[in-house]
Amino acid sequence: MESLSVYLLSLLLSSPAAAASPAVAPAAATSEAPAAAPGKQVSASAVLASVQAFYDGTTEMQADFKQTYVHPVYGTRTVTTGEMKLRKPGMMVWDYAGEGDPDFYVDGEKLWVVEHDTRQVVSQKVSGNSSLDGAVKFLFGGQKLVKEFKVRLATAELTTRYGSAGHTVVELKPKEKSPHYKTILLVVDDQSGRVDSFVVRNQDNSINHFELAKIALNPGFRADLFKYKVPKGYVETRE
Repeated sequence: MESLSVYLLSLLLSSPAAAASPAVAPAAATSEAPAAAPGKQVSASAVLASVQAFYDGTTEMQADFKQTYVHPVYGTRTVTTGEMKLRKPGMMVWDYAGEGDPDFYVDGEKLWVVEHDTRQVVSQKVSGNSSLDGAVKFLFGGQKLVKEFKVRLATAELTTRYGSAGHTVVELKPKEKSPHYKTILLVVDDQSGRVDSFVVRNQDNSINHFELAKIALNPGFRADLFKYKVPKGYVETRE
């Protein structure tokens, strides 16, 4: 599977694809979008504004995730799972469940990709990294989404494939062409503006579909949770 560094962006702000368990109930949205009137279709810009409002009030998030990666050229479909933690500004951990799957740490200044099977850690600066630029804007604030992306309601085909009841699917296309991805689909809860799943459609026509569950908002993380230290026996390569 390709490196996740480019997908860290979308990841940042998505919410559970399934109902939270009683032990980990989602925190209330700080700014709920009003429900659309029956039979009335809201605009894509209005949906995206509700997403921005919801996550502007979220400083931290923890959730289980399921990632489905499909590459049509090679005919492959890979499903992985794990747990993610996010903290503004610009900190995140993607802890994959599989022993051979890489893990990802970002402390706001540096990204570490931990490859356990080869006992190697690849590190790079976040600043000036085109792969993470969208992540910083989309997940951690910065300019408003409506200024960074062209947005429209997803087609009926995409809505049928990725949508669910009580949600609206919107398609985001970066105003400045990205070398990594074409568009991002957000599956947005109509009541709250929460993103319950998202799809990254890549330039090579591969697709990354992320679904989150058991989400907890603003759980109170320590900053050092996101500071990675290369373990003994691992070799670090700086890019």
